[in-house]
Amino acid sequence: MRLFGLIGSVLAIATTFSGSAGGQTVGQTVGLAVEQVARGIVFEDLDGNRRFSAADRPMPGIRVSNGLDIVLTDNDGRYELPIEPGGAVFVIKPQGFMTPVNELNLPRFFYMHKPDGSPKLRFAGSEPTGPLPQSIDFPLRAQEEPNLFEVVLFGDPQPRNVTEVDYVAQDVVRDLIGSQSAFGVTLGDIVFDDLSVMGPLNETVALIGIPWYNVIGNHDVNTDVKTRELINETFENHYGPSHYSFDYGQVHFVVLDNIGWGEVADKPGTFQFQAEFGARQREFLRRDLEIIPKEQMVVLLMHVPLLGTADRLEMFRLIEDRPLCISLSAHTHNHTHVFVDESNGWAGQQPHHHIVNVTVSGNWWSGKKDERGIPHTMMSDGGPNGHTVLRFDGKKYELDYHAAGVEAGQQLRIELPEQLSADAVSGLAMFVNVFNGSSRSTVEYRIDKSEAWTPMVKVEQNDPSYVALAEEDKLHAIFGGTRMGGANLSSHLWRVELAGALSPGVHLVEARTTDMHGRTFLGQRSIRVSEGKAEAVKPAVTGSK
Repeated sequence: MRLFGLIGSVLAIATTFSGSAGGQTVGQTVGLAVEQVARGIVFEDLDGNRRFSAADRPMPGIRVSNGLDIVLTDNDGRYELPIEPGGAVFVIKPQGFMTPVNELNLPRFFYMHKPDGSPKLRFAGSEPTGPLPQSIDFPLRAQEEPNLFEVVLFGDPQPRNVTEVDYVAQDVVRDLIGSQSAFGVTLGDIVFDDLSVMGPLNETVALIGIPWYNVIGNHDVNTDVKTRELINETFENHYGPSHYSFDYGQVHFVVLDNIGWGEVADKPGTFQFQAEFGARQREFLRRDLEIIPKEQMVVLLMHVPLLGTADRLEMFRLIEDRPLCISLSAHTHNHTHVFVDESNGWAGQQPHHHIVNVTVSGNWWSGKKDERGIPHTMMSDGGPNGHTVLRFDGKKYELDYHAAGVEAGQQLRIELPEQLSADAVSGLAMFVNVFNGSSRSTVEYRIDKSEAWTPMVKVEQNDPSYVALAEEDKLHAIFGGTRMGGANLSSHLWRVELAGALSPGVHLVEARTTDMHGRTFLGQRSIRVSEGKAEAVKPAVTGSK
């Protein structure tokens, strides 16, 4: 029998019907064809063997779910929940406690009920788990969870093969080994269609040394099926259920699955990904949030951006009365701060902050290779690939952008020709790409440390550095490289036309940005001004690898 929720323990998840003695049900049971009842106990694993014994402490009032119903364990730590073949039961990790992790630092908070295993698929799913265990138990261990903590966020590592897994290792993972962050999350597109690559990637990310949660993306599904119920078989084998929630510190995290699957309307027999949450998952979120106080921070984690999901309006209704709620996604291979407001159908009193995260793979691991043999893979909005760190301090949060393969702490790129003639300075357009910039950021510049800082104007256009780099990469692609795609409008680009003249020689150009949290970051670079009418050299792409 293969149990996923607890290693070395006979796990059992309990399912509680409305009115059952196994615990307090939150909401009514709907939408499940009930085959059996899962039962079990949640306990503090005081002796550390992950098996419930007389030395352990049963934990009352702990939330357990089957992905729809949520129940609270009774005074003896026990629960009951309905479960059907193919379903799951999982404990909702409470504040101050942690579930076991496996040898790859993947949290084991669930039991997948696959009595007959997954159907035969191109990529393996689950082996048969056999009959439902008599008791599916969840051990928890106490841990310190301060109000101030950090979470590492990966968007779209998306390796096609083991070679690109090694890019992930050398470009991003290497600098995170030994991280003191509380945990990490991959925001979908863990791999790029070849689901056999999940294993090598899991081994690589495990080197970081912290618990690692995973969101399902549209490239993480079994495409040789016809129903949404089966597209997650390989994902579930590695990571468990595709939607769930947990607490850490004062923050409630909800992992969501907005990777739908359906037949193409004008192509009978052809099935493809459709971005939607679905009624069952929305109901789970509704019930989950019923238990969470309005003054508690809530973070929603998904793959496809919220505004690109079909049933977003229904989701808005569930969160728009929560001022302390943010959401994060990936998918677009750009980094964007979106403030969802009434123009998007939002009815909350203040806009909802949705972050489309920078991707580890950048532009799908494309472009010329650097001296390490890793593609520069600049994203189409001009931002470098990398990861983010989301920092919480009680109910406050800040997001830090960590660009891969560039100087630590670099937050912006000043875009000017490296050389230009003195008569070409006045009126020359200078751009600054602020990688983590938003509509709530400000940007200023100065030259040669003059006292006055001059404001720059936010624009939405293609980043000139990306356009120039993509043109260069056309030749690279002829010789077998992965060609970059076209530019996309950047949401974090500022522009100004230089005024006045500069004397021949080397000049220091500085730009500074202040973000939505009041933090200021500085960038610097030099330019050489020549006498006469020397031909300007193309902009230097100093933020690429």
